[in-house]
Amino acid sequence: MTVRSSAVLLLSLGLSLAPLRVSASSAFNHSVDHSIDEAPPAAGDDKGANLKRAEELFHNGERLYTEGSYESAILAFQESYELSKEPSLLYNIGNSYERLADFANARRYLDQYRAFASEKEREPLARRIQALDQRQREKEEKERKAAAEAQDRPGDVVQPPVTGPSNEPKKDDAPPKKDRLFGPGAIVLTAGVVVGLGLGVGFGVKASGEKKKALEGCESGADGALFCSDASNDALGKRKTSALIADIGFAVAGVAAVGLITVLVLKARKNKSQQRAMVAPTFGPRGAGVTLGLRF
Repeated sequence: MTVRSSAVLLLSLGLSLAPLRVSASSAFNHSVDHSIDEAPPAAGDDKGANLKRAEELFHNGERLYTEGSYESAILAFQESYELSKEPSLLYNIGNSYERLADFANARRYLDQYRAFASEKEREPLARRIQALDQRQREKEEKERKAAAEAQDRPGDVVQPPVTGPSNEPKKDDAPPKKDRLFGPGAIVLTAGVVVGLGLGVGFGVKASGEKKKALEGCESGADGALFCSDASNDALGKRKTSALIADIGFAVAGVAAVGLITVLVLKARKNKSQQRAMVAPTFGPRGAGVTLGLRF
């Protein structure tokens, strides 16, 4: 086994710029040529064929290494080593792994080669193996840092923003707004009831007073007929007008009361409350009216 002087120099620097060459004369040409009349042993033929194939694989690996196809070069060197058991091929395999930045495998094959290396190669190989160990540790440290940064870096999972407590009330937590029982419609109808009752009661009282005044100016005849003065007749006419307005007022109040009751009942049902609206007519000596009541 021979090693180029340039490989020794590269080993001392801890680099691998070219694979270690194996001399064809020393490694792969140990088979002896036999004449046609002399039949070699079968075992010798197998060994010679294996060495020939190993040499071919070595040259293939050397070419692939030069082209930068380090994975394929490793396969060729490994197969060549299996056939020839040439230790220098271990150096070539380790060299190829180093080019691939696979420092663990590079160290393993170079350490195997160190057992077969010459005395002058062992110290440079030891330094190179130490350098490979250091590079492997640095590589593993970088991988650990990259994995840690990948975990801290937001990826597909979006982290929710951290915000302080909000002073605004949450809409979901707020109780639902209840519809007011006395809305605008109920207020308008209530006003109609009040105005109607006011007109009815007011003009009813006025009509009663005008009737009393008119009767004071009237006298009964012998046959029971009533004779009134012109002033009494005017008072009677005004009394009819006041009574008509009072009736209209009570009618408006009644219609508004019915509408108000309807609105209150519908809203009470909608709110599922226990409120009940009641309206009852009232009668008195001075007129009629409607009483609105709510029972809770």
